[in-house]
Amino acid sequence: MTSRKSTRAKGQSRRIGIRDVAEATGLSITTVSHALRGKGQIAPATRDRVRRAAEELGYRPDPIARGLVSGRTGILGLVVGHMSDRPWASTYRPYYAAFSAGATMTAVERDYALVVVPGDPVSGLWARVPMDGLIIVDPVQEDPLLADCARRGMPVVTDGRPIDPGYDGVPTVESDLEHGMAEILRHLRESGAARIGLLSGPEPDAYTQDCERLYRQWCAETGQAPLVESPTASEEPVEAALRLLSAPGRPDAVHGLNETYGQALVVAARRWGLAIPDDLMISVMRESDQSAGATDWDVSLTALSLDARRLGAECVTTLIDVLDGKEPNNVVVPCTVVVRGSTRRG
Repeated sequence: MTSRKSTRAKGQSRRIGIRDVAEATGLSITTVSHALRGKGQIAPATRDRVRRAAEELGYRPDPIARGLVSGRTGILGLVVGHMSDRPWASTYRPYYAAFSAGATMTAVERDYALVVVPGDPVSGLWARVPMDGLIIVDPVQEDPLLADCARRGMPVVTDGRPIDPGYDGVPTVESDLEHGMAEILRHLRESGAARIGLLSGPEPDAYTQDCERLYRQWCAETGQAPLVESPTASEEPVEAALRLLSAPGRPDAVHGLNETYGQALVVAARRWGLAIPDDLMISVMRESDQSAGATDWDVSLTALSLDARRLGAECVTTLIDVLDGKEPNNVVVPCTVVVRGSTRRG
């Protein structure tokens, strides 16, 4: 096999095809094709042998030929549910950037292209892009894009569960907020907080709704009155943070649903003359523990860290499984509490 590979490298520039892999392994073209595509009843040892041979020969699938055989375009779409909302750019952009990076890398590794498409269902522009399936990030309430996909029969995977009934069959990828919210609230309480507040958001998506539901559930279980504020779609987050910190019985710790809200809490605390963390502890959601926002403030913020890159990768993997006719599983990705200076008292 080594000499065959060397000969090809020196004397030939043509694309290595399935026939070459079949010749090298002594297997039929059908067996090799199924092994490389993960189909058919093929022994694991045979599948591994085919893949090793393909790698040594430098085999890469021909996207045009694959498309002719399968009827696919080799393109996956990605759209954000509320990308056009005003708060989106300043609040959740880091999350979506990390998510897109993970999704893009996985798509390329699986021989697909990932295209970000416009999410305006009224214009129908997204449907002009030839694609095999669509990933919808944070589907909103009464999401018209989900409805449009259902009408067109477009395979869909969502990052975050659809809020509306009727979409139970749509595969989802979600962060483990049930565990994550309990952990961050427990950390704040064990760090000395007596009254923990939540700086929520106006976005009509499952992440926002679930975080607020889990917070209120925790309040009911611990006997604390809920302390919740949200910026409206027309105001800056710092205005909501100022309201929260000026309320009677103000909180001595607040969890913000994104980094922008955490920064707003820092600004509001300083306007009221509150020391962090002695007077006010702050925690935030962060798209990963490696994000730049971890060090760009003089107060390092404790975070509930979501693995946005993995979420993006899992969405692509799940969508390809759907396209390959496999039974998809709803995926739950763990999140981690990362303790920093904003909650370290004493």
